[in-house]
Amino acid sequence: LTQLKNRGLRDALIVCCDGLSGLPEAINTVWEKAVVQTCVPHLIRSSMKYVSYTDRKKVAAALKPIYTAATESEALSALDELR
Repeated sequence: LTQLKNRGLRDALIVCCDGLSGLPEAINTVWEKAVVQTCVPHLIRSSMKYVSYTDRKKVAAALKPIYTAATESEALSALDELR
């Protein structure tokens, strides 16, 4: 990250990464105002460990309308339907 900054990358507004421990802290050390978020595939993969193997396809299909929604209100509506 420091090499990227030294090569001229002045700021990062949003950084999407996996759940590697220490990475968000490293990013915020280099770019203090950067918003760090975990990418959707990693979020889904880590949440599936709490779902029984037989239900994983159903749960993954139910989650898709949430993370593919065009607006926040559509995502919240899809979340309400999941509940």
